[in-house]
Amino acid sequence: MELRRARSLVAYWVNGELVLDDYLNRTDDGEKSGIAVDGAALDILNQFDDWTDPQTVATRFDGYDPESVQEAVDALAAAGLLRTREDAATGTEDRVLGQWEAWGQSATYFHFDTKDTAYISFEESQSDPGVAADRAAVVEQIRASGAAPATFRVNPDAERIMLTRAFLPLDRDFGDVLLSRRTHRHYTGEAVPLRSFSTVLHYAFGPMHFFDAGLLGRLMLRTSPCGGARHESECYVVVRNVESVPPGIYRYSPADHSLEVISRDLDQAHLERLTFGQRMVTEAGFVCFLTLDLRRAMFKYRSARMLRTVLLNTGHLAQTFALCATAVGLGPCQTDAFRDSELEETLGVDGIAETAVYALAAGVPARRVDGHPVADAPDALLSRTLQEPA
Repeated sequence: MELRRARSLVAYWVNGELVLDDYLNRTDDGEKSGIAVDGAALDILNQFDDWTDPQTVATRFDGYDPESVQEAVDALAAAGLLRTREDAATGTEDRVLGQWEAWGQSATYFHFDTKDTAYISFEESQSDPGVAADRAAVVEQIRASGAAPATFRVNPDAERIMLTRAFLPLDRDFGDVLLSRRTHRHYTGEAVPLRSFSTVLHYAFGPMHFFDAGLLGRLMLRTSPCGGARHESECYVVVRNVESVPPGIYRYSPADHSLEVISRDLDQAHLERLTFGQRMVTEAGFVCFLTLDLRRAMFKYRSARMLRTVLLNTGHLAQTFALCATAVGLGPCQTDAFRDSELEETLGVDGIAETAVYALAAGVPARRVDGHPVADAPDALLSRTLQEPA
């Protein structure tokens, strides 16, 4: 009987022990099945990169009794770190890794490691003593972490530009807006009207309502849904061509509907480098770079699955941005193709507690005679390929 090492293993140190975790196989309650191993176990596992007869492996270790090596092999097999061809997990593993090969180990690990997270309903926390104790422990953990992060980040010393609150009415037929939404890649070069710009920022990123969540702090509600109303997204605005707003880099402050000045200098060549020369971004009237202030989400949620949630939250904001821009006659676009670390340095964020995730842009759209957006030729679209960072 031949054995092969499990291929869905990751290794990390926990309390001085090296742990191997099979992210495709969890315990019945969804917990990780991490197993502590030593150097000898790793040496044995290394022999089973492909299907191998255990008896041949037992003879490869000088200084070790073959029977003891065989016992170690049996123990590793019993722990699921070595598998037979007939093992159901082997077939699952081969299918998963074959399907996900194009996206690599990191994406595969993240997706499957954050699947099947257990959620506790309020009813369960009231009726099940064990669940109630778990919930109480989580609440105490939150309480011990200190005060909730502020609803808004406010820099009172920052130079700022107050935006008009003469918002345009969003009274265009919803069906018309929804069906008119397109990704625009070409603009007329006209300045984005100030009221249009202000309206989009307010309705996409500003607060509509507030409520007191007690231990979890004072929370705002936007026009987009957000897990736990943590609203961890910040909006940094690069203004290129907006009526009455000097070109520059700003942070949108939803607390007072203003732009906090980060830099008055807007280097077009630098913007082109940051966004890989994507014309739909570099020629737009303005660009909104969304970041995640992860501290807001982490204050309440302590599960890795929350990373899925906060990324989904930015998608909600992007759709709202696109619909708002469409409603006021602008042409929106969106991309996640940018130089992450360089952008974060430009915005003045650390890339650790706060990280860049999305770029949204809009401008006065160039249209064909029939009203549809001017489109790139098909060969131009096909020529765009995603490359690994240099």
